[in-house]
Amino acid sequence: MSRIVTYFCICLLLIASSAAAAAGKSGKKVKIASKSVTALRPGFALAAADTCIVRHDAGLYWRINGWVIGNELYKSYLDPEAGCQLPYPYTITEINMPMAFDATTPLTVSVDVEAADFTDPNCPVPGELLAISSQYQFTVPGAGIYDIWIPLDSPITVNGPFFVGYFIGNTFAAGVNPGIITDSVPTQCVSYNIWDTTIGYVDLGNNQFYNFPGRLVLYASGVTGGQSGQQPPPDLTLISPAPLDTLLGFTTLWAWENSGSRIIDYVVFEAQPNGGSYTEIGRDFDGRKTLRDGVNNAASADGFSYFWDFSTRPEGLYTVRATATDTSGRTSADSATVYLEPTPPVPDIIAPYSGDDFCTGIQLLMSLFDENFSRVDAFVKEADTFFTLNLLQLNQSSYGDANGNPLDGNHFANGEYGDHYSGPVAAAQAIRVWYDRGYRQFMRQGLSDIPVGDFVEMMAINFATTANRGTYDENLIQGLHQHLDPFAMTTIDFKRGPDYFVLRTWLEDEERSVILGLSNNPGMWVAVDGFSGWSNDNGGFLVRIANPVTGVVEPCLMRNISGASEIQISGTWHSVDIMISILVNGWNVAHQLIGTDNNGSNGWSIMWSPSGIADQSPTFFRAIGYDATNLSGSSAILMSYDCANFFVKGDYNGDLQLNLQDLVYLIDFVLNGGPPPVGGVGRADANCDNNLNVTDVVYFMNFMFGTAATPCY
Repeated sequence: MSRIVTYFCICLLLIASSAAAAAGKSGKKVKIASKSVTALRPGFALAAADTCIVRHDAGLYWRINGWVIGNELYKSYLDPEAGCQLPYPYTITEINMPMAFDATTPLTVSVDVEAADFTDPNCPVPGELLAISSQYQFTVPGAGIYDIWIPLDSPITVNGPFFVGYFIGNTFAAGVNPGIITDSVPTQCVSYNIWDTTIGYVDLGNNQFYNFPGRLVLYASGVTGGQSGQQPPPDLTLISPAPLDTLLGFTTLWAWENSGSRIIDYVVFEAQPNGGSYTEIGRDFDGRKTLRDGVNNAASADGFSYFWDFSTRPEGLYTVRATATDTSGRTSADSATVYLEPTPPVPDIIAPYSGDDFCTGIQLLMSLFDENFSRVDAFVKEADTFFTLNLLQLNQSSYGDANGNPLDGNHFANGEYGDHYSGPVAAAQAIRVWYDRGYRQFMRQGLSDIPVGDFVEMMAINFATTANRGTYDENLIQGLHQHLDPFAMTTIDFKRGPDYFVLRTWLEDEERSVILGLSNNPGMWVAVDGFSGWSNDNGGFLVRIANPVTGVVEPCLMRNISGASEIQISGTWHSVDIMISILVNGWNVAHQLIGTDNNGSNGWSIMWSPSGIADQSPTFFRAIGYDATNLSGSSAILMSYDCANFFVKGDYNGDLQLNLQDLVYLIDFVLNGGPPPVGGVGRADANCDNNLNVTDVVYFMNFMFGTAATPCY
């Protein structure tokens, strides 16, 4: 995670690590009832007028019992500019970590200061050691909460954010029950603990042992220098929703803070009804975002975002506003006017389910909550068992040149940027789909086509790929808007944690082009080319992606897990964090109407008997609902037409026997236009040639007389 500094605290950790590892870690939170705190200090507190305490917690709220083992080190991220006016240079003099005890006990403590390591700009970790104190021996007099202030032997001056450390150098007798203190705001990348050098630093907000319910209360006191840290002011863009969007029931609000400031405190989301005043929807304190650089591990993060369920609000026009506030009180806001339909005409298909098989007639059951719903139409579309977009095959290392030789393989190890270019490559492939469908203006300047290499570099500029050594989610979606919005004819959409069925529906049923943001090692972007068949014996699916590393389109296994999905590339499973799509407005997709329900008094449902669908074929079912104002919404499922497991092969009349009556039944259907086989027309294809004619009758006769194999269906 970070460098482990080798000073005497760590030496003690090495001695104690095997015992600590055996003991393990667990925690139990207990709400603090009394805020009475007693100070324990080995010396006098500094009383200078310009002393400023730097702390980011919201006060003493939870006592964490059962966690403290002893012989362990705690760390807290601090930024003087978050709480002190003109703080820099900031001279640190004392460090405090409140602790709770149930009985008297000896206590050995020392403190330290480390620089903040911003190798991952979203998640600082302890870095270079700057200062350390002597060890101090205390006797805790009895049960209670104590502020244990430890001075540095020599004050240390910093000019930016830092970490303070608090080392507990002893273990505790039974009944002492030492507890550390947190506030009530769970936050990652601000509080750390190390008790075993083989495990290393553990983020107390995100670990395998126990996720703390708030920020560790551990802070510093020092003297301000009268200068600003010169962090840039906030710069916020509202990514979602887009202006003039019609929102149905719920949505994800998403804002992009692009200043690079390290002191953004939070983003608040608000809504204002037409002619009304703003009210708060919610706020996000954790703006970590995911950099997918094609080289390093990427952890899933959703930036400044908030899920908004507005189903109880009145319908109408609203202005949605996002405002970023930094710790100095500076703000930046962006807004969009949208139309809210809190009870949308979306007929949610509740049965059957995506992934089911069907053969006989099926009944689509739908639920909806629109108060003026008028009708629902149902459609079917047979999926292609080998669906492909024929994506342009691009290798990321052909781009990102830095030395003037674009053909030498532009790898980051050589100081070039190609290995970071999965985002620009995937975007070029997704936009090229629409170029090939006739929207050639998307990849043209004037009357001339833009060469593919130049277009990839254009996308890299839009996405700030070179500057960031990779592509953030926010940069990619905003970069697509930057390029496509001037044409005023596309919708750019996203969905977090999509499963296979949603991906296939977007790409094949709705005919969007799709880019996936993948985490784990390495994080990367890939464009999706298509699908092969249906699920395998392990419940996985084959998805073809354009691999930016190999430069070829290749089949990969995809699996659904807990409402999301993973995809395996070159033997490594990657979480599918986000799906971003491009769709031309008004693009017409052919579906077959299979029924309409105009009256929901007995529930909304549509019956359909299969006809003309090849066996083993994936099939889309879509329900589109309309309200009295002709506003519409839809839902879809993906099933597989599979009669092999429903009927006895050759049993055309459904009596579970194979005899001459089935032959008569088949002849009547094929030659005389009689009723189709029970289970659907497709079951009459006895010889598996995908044609229904007299050869099927001949084949079945030969089967009856023992000279042909069992019929297909």
